Amino acid sequence: MNRTTVKPLLTLFVLPLLALGMQSCASTQQRVLDAASPYFDAKTLDLGRVLPQPPADNSIVTRSEIELMLKIQQERTPAQKELAQADARVTIYRFADALGNPEGFNAKALPKFDSLFRKVTYEEGAVIQGGKRSFKRPRPFLLEPRIEPVVDKPPNDSYPSGHTMWARTVGLLLADMLPEHREQIMARSDEYAFNRVVAGVHYPSDVESGKLAATALVAFLFASPDFQTDFAEARQELRSALKLPTQH
Repeated sequence: MNRTTVKPLLTLFVLPLLALGMQSCASTQQRVLDAASPYFDAKTLDLGRVLPQPPADNSIVTRSEIELMLKIQQERTPAQKELAQADARVTIYRFADALGNPEGFNAKALPKFDSLFRKVTYEEGAVIQGGKRSFKRPRPFLLEPRIEPVVDKPPNDSYPSGHTMWARTVGLLLADMLPEHREQIMARSDEYAFNRVVAGVHYPSDVESGKLAATALVAFLFASPDFQTDFAEARQELRSALKLPTQH
């Protein structure tokens, strides 16, 4: 094999692999950064102590929730299924439609905003996993085989709903940044959360507990001076990108 042959091979195979490796490294570095500088110690927000116990597996409440989920599953439209699948993604940009899909609402245009919500997502993940371990509620599809999720089956416990906790948390923060869109943002947050029921992976009571957990998380975040600083800078960046008046 001569040099003339090797160069195209490098271009076709080796260089793309190197690029993928660098992207993976950058992603890993971002996760390490988020983990290395949390806004508060996640262990101080113990959901096992602040949330009510979930309904028992053999309770009337759980049975009625399962029946509701089976009804939703039977009546679920292709459009509802598609939205529930899309809302399985945990990204603040799923809220774009609540803002009218503005052109400047993206990570490239909003580096400070994007960094803030990445850190918030890390914080939420650290808190929710401890909460799930405290309650150990099995997923609805484990109790009722007729429930057929339209998203990947999560391997962790059901209560509280992590997607709901995340959606309510970022919804409250985004609404504080953009009070002009508060009603639409919170409605989108509720829709995103209930889509976990539509998708077949959460009971309605998981969703409600996730909203309660989010309120506690937001309170912890706003108690952090570092968060307050980052939040103010991200809000100003967002409002500027969306061509809205700067708030004082």
